[in-house]
Amino acid sequence: MIHVGVIGAGYIGPIHIEALNRVSGVRVKALADVNQELARNIADRYNIGAVYKDANALLDDPEITVIHNCTPNRFHFEINKKAIEKGKHVMSEKPLAMTYAQAQELVDLAEKRGVVNGIHFCYRYYPAVLEMALRLKRGDGGHVRMVCGSYFQDWLSSPNDWTWRLLKSEGGESNIAADLGSHWFDLVQFATGLRIVEVMADFATIIPVRQRPRKQVLAFESASASATEDAAVELEEYAAILFSLSNGARGSFVTCQTCIGRKSDTEFQVYGSKKSYAWNHKRSTELWIGNRPAPNETLIEGPALVDPSLACYATLPGGHPLGYHDAVLNLFRDFYDVVRTNGNETAPVPRPTFKTGCDEMRILDAVVRSRNSRSWTKVEW
Repeated sequence: MIHVGVIGAGYIGPIHIEALNRVSGVRVKALADVNQELARNIADRYNIGAVYKDANALLDDPEITVIHNCTPNRFHFEINKKAIEKGKHVMSEKPLAMTYAQAQELVDLAEKRGVVNGIHFCYRYYPAVLEMALRLKRGDGGHVRMVCGSYFQDWLSSPNDWTWRLLKSEGGESNIAADLGSHWFDLVQFATGLRIVEVMADFATIIPVRQRPRKQVLAFESASASATEDAAVELEEYAAILFSLSNGARGSFVTCQTCIGRKSDTEFQVYGSKKSYAWNHKRSTELWIGNRPAPNETLIEGPALVDPSLACYATLPGGHPLGYHDAVLNLFRDFYDVVRTNGNETAPVPRPTFKTGCDEMRILDAVVRSRNSRSWTKVEW
């Protein structure tokens, strides 16, 4: 039995725990969070035996061999580094760290200590996305010419909406480009097999003053107006990024968290010289395939319809849709297969590791530098 410690009991912590409870041979032994009431409620819900207030206490538990780091951004580097130094395998939330330099340090340290590492880029684990990536890799789409897409949410649409992600001290130099953008750019690089090599970025703070709660508020939770205070917003809720890919193709991405009515609307499209492909999170079981002159197609996920090498990820019969929890589960299954085999990578698709997270930090670093200089900026590969 692999004993796991989860650090962070906010929104994403229970998402990890839900999936971990479905992975064979894995048991969540302990949960850590400074909010002890929240942590104990989560622990009771999932029958987790130990609750720690301090991450270091959990890291000192010799029975725990794997850490899931589900904390806010500013804690990622410190906790990931301490876990690696103690010889524990690590699955981290994104972004991997606050800066590219920190992310590279974690990559080097994990390689030196020989620990299995991963980052929570789960969207690539939807069967329809995996199918798109496989078809592009084998050349079905031809030469990639253009990539575009968006990621819209509305949970920061009101001045009463608040999140720690709007503070530089908590989130780093970016809110939405670091959060939603990292997921989207991972999808693009994973699906096309190409690197983003140059960017032109524009950020905007749409609501410059918000009502900050006087008590802790969880993700997607609004604060009561009677318990708030005025706070200047330091980071963006809107970002638009033009980019070029390593084969010369061009792309564009726009993201915003004040789009009323859009809860979590993610889409990316890849246009090739032979075929086009598109995927939308709201219709996550579907892969749109554009043809000329033949009719367009829609492939519905299912073990009998996707490539045989991907059937292990489409775990239900056709017509029984998988969802977000299942994408997380697919990622974790691949991660723990590597943990069990002491680093032997056997999965049919590339797994997101600390190096993947570091690559996303390279892109984010260029995006922030482009925003500051108002110019095209190269990604430092």
